Amino acid sequence: MKISKTHQRLADRLNDQTALEYPEHFLGPNWKNVLNFWFYLDTLSYEDLEIVFNRYLALGWVDHLKDLTRNVAKDTIGNDYEYATFRATPTYESAYTTSELIGSHNLESLKFLPLFLNL
Repeated sequence: MKISKTHQRLADRLNDQTALEYPEHFLGPNWKNVLNFWFYLDTLSYEDLEIVFNRYLALGWVDHLKDLTRNVAKDTIGNDYEYATFRATPTYESAYTTSELIGSHNLESLKFLPLFLNL
């Protein structure tokens, strides 16, 4: 199985290489979407990430969205795994998107993922 940089960092942060073989145990029911997003992150250039950052800034005051997505992810996979996935991602924008994807089955809409579209 191909492994993204973020997936490898997650396994390293957890000090548990079984996260590479059994991501569903660490990422919850939406693990395939999370892994696909992490593969996509590997393809992005610095310029792409800068565009995403500017889109993130344009959202304005989004603390309630950040809290909501992280809490839904914590409810889905637990505090320790959510914290590890959050820290494994390369940017805050990708971290919030990862949390959003983890808990997407309990969210009405996705707010952070669209930041990464049409780059």
